[in-house]
Amino acid sequence: MSAEDRKDGLEPVYLITGSDEPKVELAARRLRRRVIDDSGTDLNIDIFDAGRDGATAVLQAADTPPFGDAIRLVMVNNIGQWRKADKDTVAAYLASPPDYCCLALVGAGLRKNEALYKAVAAAGDILAYDAPRASDLPAWVMEQARRHRLKMEPPEARRLIALAGTEQRVIMAELDKIAAYKGMGTGAGKGAGKSGAGGSGKVKGKVRMEDIEAVCWVSTDAKVWDLTDAIGARDSEATFMHLEELLGDRNEPGSVFFIVARHLKRLSHVTSALEKGEDPARAAAGLGMKPYPARKLAGQSANFTSAGLKRALRIFSDLDVDLKGGSELRSDLSLELAVARVLEEL
Repeated sequence: MSAEDRKDGLEPVYLITGSDEPKVELAARRLRRRVIDDSGTDLNIDIFDAGRDGATAVLQAADTPPFGDAIRLVMVNNIGQWRKADKDTVAAYLASPPDYCCLALVGAGLRKNEALYKAVAAAGDILAYDAPRASDLPAWVMEQARRHRLKMEPPEARRLIALAGTEQRVIMAELDKIAAYKGMGTGAGKGAGKSGAGGSGKVKGKVRMEDIEAVCWVSTDAKVWDLTDAIGARDSEATFMHLEELLGDRNEPGSVFFIVARHLKRLSHVTSALEKGEDPARAAAGLGMKPYPARKLAGQSANFTSAGLKRALRIFSDLDVDLKGGSELRSDLSLELAVARVLEEL
């Protein structure tokens, strides 16, 4: 049955996927909202997680008729965590899905050559949202600013990225802060301008460098992500730039050591799984990581060998001893030398 033949106009199945997590989440929310608005209730919505729920439970819900004259929405998050057997079961179901259910599969990790991906393409629609490339990120920031009723020029967008990092969620949070700051209004807080013509009351509008500097800062989390991303990309120049930034902000060498060591251990686990023919995304998810960093880790694993990562971990094992008093060198210098050796071994 086509979407035009169904009373709600929805496809029997959607795959909502891509690396642009804010857009993926927005599309999923809009789909839920549409079903609620059409039926006047959320009783016809079932939410599952592929990391916890198998295909059997999902299809039992999909086969349950909805309340009233409505459509049942069955949504499965983190779809990449399903095993092949679950994916194949759902692919078979899509050969003849009931006309009263819309199945939404949300998340990354489903490859185009898999039977489930092909079944979704044949029976429904694939909504793919890819995150902007690094070169396109300033334009993306300016577009998000417009959605906040703010006008931002390229220099300000680049400055915000420099402060917040490239993680989209962090950038969105900083834009929320800027929007609130620009919309404070007369007398809304310290530094608010005088009312009347010629006053400096803050209103939403053009974002200036001083606005960014006033409310945004470089979060340690953003710098940590930048450092681990650089290591994952085997980019020595970027690795040392971000390492120096973390140390320059008076982060203890021992804390930075833990960050890098943990990332190397995770990479070793996922790379070993990849070399055994296992799904790296599943291996990363099995470490208890959130979906987005797990997907990034899975992608980085292709840049390494398990043998090289074992050598790197041995270097960091020696560094652990040095940082605990086993070396006469300063802790920050010991860390930098160990990272240099690790990058050579990788």
